[in-house]
Amino acid sequence: MLLRHVAFCTLLMSTPLLSYAQSAAASADGPPAYRFYVGVGAYTSKHEHWGSRDGLPSTHPLQLTLGYQLRPRLALQVSGVSAITKGSTAGFVPQANGTLLPYSRKYANRSTSLSALGRYTLTRTPAHRLQVDGLGGFTVHHYSFDGTGSYPDSNAPGGFSGYEQQSRTTDLLLTGGVSVRYRLSTHLEAVADGTVSTSLRALRDVTPAGALGLRYNFGRR
Repeated sequence: MLLRHVAFCTLLMSTPLLSYAQSAAASADGPPAYRFYVGVGAYTSKHEHWGSRDGLPSTHPLQLTLGYQLRPRLALQVSGVSAITKGSTAGFVPQANGTLLPYSRKYANRSTSLSALGRYTLTRTPAHRLQVDGLGGFTVHHYSFDGTGSYPDSNAPGGFSGYEQQSRTTDLLLTGGVSVRYRLSTHLEAVADGTVSTSLRALRDVTPAGALGLRYNFGRR
């Protein structure tokens, strides 16, 4: 009787340990728990446009992202993207006496956006390959223009005048959106982001943006 009693008590005491071992094994087989991740993707918006627009040279901006997973469903990330268009024009200006005098112009436009966003996973099952996230935070947008040129001017020494133009603007935007991720392998995901941003100085100025790329997760199970 004593041996039966000891065996029965041992079985009862070992039951929670068996349950813990099973849950630990299930967790090991579940989706990886990562910390840092990096991403790169093709990006387009009103500011950093993919392709050509308004007769300007074509650009193909890439967005770079660095993120840190705070909790299983909450992460913080910073992203940066920049696009620059350069060009020059030259020709001749007819004068009153019938001669043609040359003119020239060079320009450079640069647009840069830096975002700091929170990423919250809306999908309740981490094991699913397809995940949907909500995005929210702020974006700083900086735009610069530089232009130089020369043109005929009968009142100037040598008959030509030159000019140089520069402008700089910086704006703070409120940004929100949705992201869809699909796990391709243990560490690699395909990511599609769609966001809208509005200037805090002019709330009616809304800028949609989209990015499509890959994300690599560092970490362990």
